Amino acid sequence: MPARYSSRYRKPGLSTAYPQKYPRKLLWRYTAAAGFLIILFLLFDTSPVPAAKDAAQHIRPFGLSVHTPPTQRNHTGGEARWHNNWQWLNPFSDAITADDSRSVLPPIRERPPIYAFYDADAAKDEEVKNAENKLLLTWRRAWWAQGFKPVVLGKAEALQNPLYERFQVRKLDNELGAEFMRWLAWGQMGTGILANWLVLPMGPYEDPLLSYLRRGEYPRLTRYEGLGGGFFSGDKASIDEALSEALDSKELKGSHSFLEQVSPNTFEVDPTPKSIAFYEASKVTEKYESVSAQLSSDKAAGLRSLAQLIVSHLHLTFLSSFTSGFAILTPHRARSLVLSHPAINLANSLIHCPRSPAPDSCPPNNPQCTPCSSSAKSAVHLKTAESYTNASSLFTIGTVPHPYTLTSLLAKSKEITVRHIRRDTARDQWLAAATRETLGAEIGGPDRIVSFKEAVASKRGAARGLWLTAEESAGLERRELEWHFGFELAAYNQTDYGALSAQGVARVTAELADPRLVAGEGGQQSSLGEKEVKHQVELVAHAKSVLGMGRKKKKKRKKKDGVKAVRKAVEAWNLADTEAWRFARAFGARGREERMLWEKEEKKFAGGDAREGRGEGWGRWFDR
Repeated sequence: MPARYSSRYRKPGLSTAYPQKYPRKLLWRYTAAAGFLIILFLLFDTSPVPAAKDAAQHIRPFGLSVHTPPTQRNHTGGEARWHNNWQWLNPFSDAITADDSRSVLPPIRERPPIYAFYDADAAKDEEVKNAENKLLLTWRRAWWAQGFKPVVLGKAEALQNPLYERFQVRKLDNELGAEFMRWLAWGQMGTGILANWLVLPMGPYEDPLLSYLRRGEYPRLTRYEGLGGGFFSGDKASIDEALSEALDSKELKGSHSFLEQVSPNTFEVDPTPKSIAFYEASKVTEKYESVSAQLSSDKAAGLRSLAQLIVSHLHLTFLSSFTSGFAILTPHRARSLVLSHPAINLANSLIHCPRSPAPDSCPPNNPQCTPCSSSAKSAVHLKTAESYTNASSLFTIGTVPHPYTLTSLLAKSKEITVRHIRRDTARDQWLAAATRETLGAEIGGPDRIVSFKEAVASKRGAARGLWLTAEESAGLERRELEWHFGFELAAYNQTDYGALSAQGVARVTAELADPRLVAGEGGQQSSLGEKEVKHQVELVAHAKSVLGMGRKKKKKRKKKDGVKAVRKAVEAWNLADTEAWRFARAFGARGREERMLWEKEEKKFAGGDAREGRGEGWGRWFDR
């Protein structure tokens, strides 16, 4: 039988019983054509192809691709990157930025200017000038910490005022002429606050007057009882009106005060402020006899003593604002206490009473204070806390670790694997422990991260705490901390954990065993031995190297790629903890960047010292 007829006698197969709609060859042709069209589309697609490292961000299988918002001016500081936006309380920043590396922060609060007038050209002894510049630095630092932008004015601003010609014609004596120059400089700058450089903020950040002044709106020219001519606020129109009225006065020749040349209705007079201290000569003579005696015998030495006195009062005011003391946030204390050692060092420095020519004295605006003494120092409560407490009378210093660092410490090992992360660790362990007291144990990471961001960056939270990252030391530099708190720190030493000797480990162990660091139920505290402290220090140093923040060592490519994969796995497993770490790092970096940029802009007006880029008499009150 011919072969072509043989199929007629075969048993019907499955394909014969259920015939296909299209022949099989035709189906293969359609598939090949579709594949060819897809290849053409990919070859001639004009959209940019992301790099391999950005592929995870670019591919969105369940939604459309999103363009990242444009970068803003001054949006980086060190390794941190940020984006200022009113939606900063969104749990995860990449929902706004479409970029994992940029943290969304609240918009920068505008700092209203506060002006002081200083005549750097006046004929004075060099030591006196240096002592006065020390006081100017103290003045700037204190007002900056309270949320203002302190600016020191000089003759140059007064000469630019259109009313200067009218002033020059009057030919006033030195004392009244200096007062008019001060007002002319203020009028040239415009709306703001004019203060004597011996007028300082001596009150809590949330004081009603300081809060009002921070708004930057002064509808009327205002002076304050008890401060004489030391403190004013007003808008430019009111300042110019008062200047014109004073220059038109017929009694200028025999007067020694600017206030005597204007009508009482020119100023709105507010009651004596409780949060502003004026160290005028009469107050110093009345209240601080030792400083007054030094000023009489040796002006330069007396001014240096006055600077010490003011710093001690600023420190005392800070302590009195937090009657419950200091809390060092230390979740998982038994295995991560080393992370909090820098914060404990800082807290001990804040408790330490600075040197003062009058140790038992009080600020002029608060004569009923409790002086800073050894007994008062021991009464200040210092504790380590597993969880954050939302209390206005408690100052919190928090150290936020990267999830990789915490995972290493909890595992007590440098060898972290993806299998260990997924099978043996819970998600967001740091944030869950840090917020357990305020939020309970049932809430997830997204809700916890919102509360954490409020504690770090809200107006109220930022005034009652300082948040650092465990792997970076920029926020722990003495200079930065002094600008944050508004006064010099006594007995503060920054520890280099990357190069701890045996003696250093012993010292850290002893400091961590401080009996004042009460923790746990019933005030019981478990201390760490030197061996455990050394091991924790080594684990933190290893984590820093993995995160690219420690001392760099050459590694094999394969090993480096494996560690990088583990880091990514840790971050993916702990999304809320990673967000908290990035947010705290970016918020601290932005604050430092803001201050450095402001100081850089101010130095432009200093003039011509070739070595420092600052003019003579001006650069001395820049902190070096």
